[in-house]
Amino acid sequence: MGSSFIELFEGMSVSAFMCIALGLMLVIIEFYQTTKGFAVGCGSALIATGTVIRMLTAGTLGILFWIVFFVAVILLSAHSVMLFTQKRNWLVQSLTLALNESPVMMRGAGYSYLKNLTGVATTDINLTGHVSINDVNFFVCSKTPIEKGGLVRVLDVDGENIIVEQLLSID
Repeated sequence: MGSSFIELFEGMSVSAFMCIALGLMLVIIEFYQTTKGFAVGCGSALIATGTVIRMLTAGTLGILFWIVFFVAVILLSAHSVMLFTQKRNWLVQSLTLALNESPVMMRGAGYSYLKNLTGVATTDINLTGHVSINDVNFFVCSKTPIEKGGLVRVLDVDGENIIVEQLLSID
């Protein structure tokens, strides 16, 4: 079975390799910065195209298995790294708030102290995104799209969900 894995890369053309590699990169980009599914769609199409090209050049069922396995391991690893880094950032920010800023948070009120505070969208918000309030980054929800850099106000807090709305800027 180990020889099949070696055959995967031995018989792979440059075009098949490039399609799969670029497809993986696009899907991984979506993990870190949402593109509303555009990167995942293009990445998936490139991975499929690379797989078809590889299978047309003397591919076997074993080679197909190794391609799917290889892609799955790479994507699972990248997703795990993304989750680990986001969880760590969330934990650091939460501890900073609890220790430095908010006696309300320590009494179990959750994020309710954020209600009516304003902040700036640090990512595009299309249903979900990130907002900086008092130099602390929060994961938020919005019913309407908000562009990165837009001024927002915390409309409501529902459990762990922080709901924001865009403030109209007066120029």
